[in-house]
Amino acid sequence: MRFLFLFFLLSFSASLSINAQETTDLLLDIDEPWRSERLTFPIRFAPSLDYKGIEEVRFAEGWSSPDSDEFWTYTFLWYLDEDPKVTANIIEDDIEAYFNGLMNLVGKGSDIPDANVVFVKDANTTNTYIGKAKIFDAFFNKDIQELNIKAIVNYCSKTNKHTVLFTFSPKEFDHNIWKTLDTISLAVDCN
Repeated sequence: MRFLFLFFLLSFSASLSINAQETTDLLLDIDEPWRSERLTFPIRFAPSLDYKGIEEVRFAEGWSSPDSDEFWTYTFLWYLDEDPKVTANIIEDDIEAYFNGLMNLVGKGSDIPDANVVFVKDANTTNTYIGKAKIFDAFFNKDIQELNIKAIVNYCSKTNKHTVLFTFSPKEFDHNIWKTLDTISLAVDCN
C-alpha cells in the first residue's frame, strides 16, 4: 500500500508541470532530509499567478502521514524575476488561486470547495505576513484542512531576484515544528 501511495505521489508530482524536476541545486537551506521539487512559472495548475521565475517546494518527511506532527508541513519559495508587490490581499489571492488550482487538479474535477485564505502583516517585522488557510485536502483526508502560514518577502541584490518564502503547517505557531520552519533560509548568498 505504501509503495502504491509513493508511486501516486511521484506520478502526481511529475504531472504538476512539464517543468517540474527533482534538483540538487537547492535554493532553500533546511537541516532536514526534505524531498524537493521545482516548478517553473507560469505554474500549470495556477496560471493566474502571472510571475516569471521558479518555485522550489520542500516537503517534510512526515508531510503525507496524517499521524505525524509533520503532516501537511512543507515550504515553498517563489524566486521571481520581478517584484510581486506583495500586500496581505495579494498573498491571499495568490494562495487561494494556488490551492484552488492544485486541489482541482488532484481532485480531478470533483466538487471541491474554494480555499479561504486570510493574511495580516506581522507588526513585528517589515517583510513578514501571517495567515491561515482553509483548503480542501484532495491528497489525503478528502476534507477541509486548516493550515497556518508565514510568508517572508525579500529581495536578493546579488541575484536580482525577489523572494517569497512560504511555510505551512496545521500546527499552531507555538508548536515545535515551527522551530524547524522558522530556521529555513535561502541557500543563495544575498549579501
